[in-house]
Amino acid sequence: MDDEEVRRNTGFVGGYDTTHAALDAGRGGVLALTHFGNWDMAANIAVAYGVEVTTVMAPLGPPRISDLVRWARQRNRVEVYPPENAARGLLRGLRAGRFVALLCDIPEAGPTVTVDFCGGPVRFSAVPAWLTLRTGAPLIPVHCRRGAGGYEAEAHAPMEVMPGDDEAMLMQRVAAELEQAIRLHPTQWYPFGKLYVDSG
Repeated sequence: MDDEEVRRNTGFVGGYDTTHAALDAGRGGVLALTHFGNWDMAANIAVAYGVEVTTVMAPLGPPRISDLVRWARQRNRVEVYPPENAARGLLRGLRAGRFVALLCDIPEAGPTVTVDFCGGPVRFSAVPAWLTLRTGAPLIPVHCRRGAGGYEAEAHAPMEVMPGDDEAMLMQRVAAELEQAIRLHPTQWYPFGKLYVDSG
């Protein structure tokens, strides 16, 4: 879909001003998402409303499948880095005023923290908080779900960074914010694979 068609079939149900305030400040932002709704559509909506997105993509099965998905995302003007080049690329994107979008749950690479999420201990990526603590870019929880009239994206208020905060504290607040949407629409949560951390 081109930008006009995306805007016609989707919308912001909250947070348009949040993302554009960060955009106007020129610092970019860190968008934290989970496997809920449709993250690819969230990226398309962001781009259609003038938000440039950078992300990381781990291999998805056979190389041809990964190449196809990467091509589709790049065609939708999402800047994609492989995990081995991610740190430098994400920092470069933020410095250029872009928004880094990262899936937090079920992380496949990079540092993690354990948070309380949807009823149990879950390993979350620490990268969103790491980027915010080192660059000052706002950390914004985001979700995109299917509504009655199409996909609806919501950008929550940026996480306030408190004195003494570390990555685990910040990601716990992100988890609590994103859990609210999942509890309202649990059928759109799709954590394929193992989610909860074993207690033993």
